[in-house]
Amino acid sequence: MQRALAYAVTLIRNRADAEDIVHDCYRRLLARADQYNLASDGTKLLFKAITNACINKSRRRPPVVSLDADSRSLADMSAVQPDQRAIHGELEAAIAAALTELPVTQRAIVELRSLGHSVLEIAEMLEISHNNARVLLHRARRALATRLRPFIEDQVT
Repeated sequence: MQRALAYAVTLIRNRADAEDIVHDCYRRLLARADQYNLASDGTKLLFKAITNACINKSRRRPPVVSLDADSRSLADMSAVQPDQRAIHGELEAAIAAALTELPVTQRAIVELRSLGHSVLEIAEMLEISHNNARVLLHRARRALATRLRPFIEDQVT
């Protein structure tokens, strides 16, 4: 449930809307449990439903960038020096901003890929061809690399 919610939040940037979407998708999936093999396909079907619902929601209203106080870093930042914490915070903000600038389908592909799904699984979830999923992933990565180049170059030098 937490992975699904986190995924939905990354797509629509609004925790309340994401909770509603995940709840509705779970409810609809469970209501049709007799039609699906939830043990083997449940996660794929859930993420597909969440993706479609988030895409539909984002097309109906302008994108929102959330500076939600609930967003937390995965790393324990208490042991990190203050200057490194500031750099890490700037990088997190830059990544979030760069993801927000991506079209929602590209953002979905990046998020699903980061959750460990294969490009073939992602293509099935989004109901697009495998080649289209690979192209969209490539474009998204290229856009992110361009947007994050100043941070990457600072780390190299």
